[in-house]
Amino acid sequence: MGGPSRRAVLTAALAAPWRVQAEGLVRETRVLFGSPCHLLAPRPIAGAPSCWARLQVLNAQWNAWKPGTLGQLNHTLRTGRWAEPAADLAALLQLAQRAERDSAGLFNAGLGALVGAWGFHADRLDERPAPAAAWLQHWRAAPPALAMLEWRAGRVRSTHPALQLDLGGIAKGWAVDEALDALQRQGVRDALLDLGGNLAALGQGADGPWRIGLRHPFGPGLLATLPTRGREAVVTSGTYERWRRLPEGGLATHVLDPASARPAQALASVTVVHPSAAWADASATALLVAGPARWPALAARLGLDQVLVVGADGRAQAHGRLVQRLVFVDKAVQRDLRIV
Repeated sequence: MGGPSRRAVLTAALAAPWRVQAEGLVRETRVLFGSPCHLLAPRPIAGAPSCWARLQVLNAQWNAWKPGTLGQLNHTLRTGRWAEPAADLAALLQLAQRAERDSAGLFNAGLGALVGAWGFHADRLDERPAPAAAWLQHWRAAPPALAMLEWRAGRVRSTHPALQLDLGGIAKGWAVDEALDALQRQGVRDALLDLGGNLAALGQGADGPWRIGLRHPFGPGLLATLPTRGREAVVTSGTYERWRRLPEGGLATHVLDPASARPAQALASVTVVHPSAAWADASATALLVAGPARWPALAARLGLDQVLVVGADGRAQAHGRLVQRLVFVDKAVQRDLRIV
């Protein structure tokens, strides 16, 4: 049980499997990171097979809940011993540490045990009660964080026995950045990659800029569309995307507040536009946790100037620079929009 897994969608539906030629675009599809992923371009991409192969490796190795390098690293960290992660995983962890520091802990990739306690580690969500109040109180008394990772000459260890890595809030964005870097090294100028809702564009499509549709958090349609500019990522984190019902009543959404150890539900969605998909990914999660009052100051601290948030009450706030680019589909949201 749970909400739709995609966080942002292309204006045109992307239902066709594998490789097709339609509307002037070549489109390839794979199932990665738990959902359909799409690569689009105005012409065939010779390097697409190697790009997909790399993404498949990251998908397999960086899932904290399945056998792979991240699971092995978590096992070693629990023992307090030193581990030597591969260079790419080490770099991702260090970026995650920076995101944790700059967000004052609102982004925290060390909450794997909390994710598991709420049941959001599973591919298929079931109905289970919220963690016991005593367990949550114990967690809040000494929550683990990536600041408790100690690095020495490429090796790392944890100083907190309960620290368990879960990179779900940043790994997709990192993978998108890595894939676009690879395509650009092969001379690709125009492409769009949708990795389970983390989108990033190069150049333009067959007839102009890529147009990204931002999903409406309270309905089946779109909230707005956004034409991209050059290389940039468009990442949305939403409380509607992955949730489950609690037997005791109510809903639990998958984005957890490290301070309260409970779901963050004051905002319905946060969209971040930024050159780095990884930074946009982590930032969107932190802003969702920050809530309607704190997100503008946090966005400034994270170096963001193109953010759109929709509150649980349906009201939207956005940076003026992004508002100038958006084409709103929901005119009521546009009418009541507050520009920050």
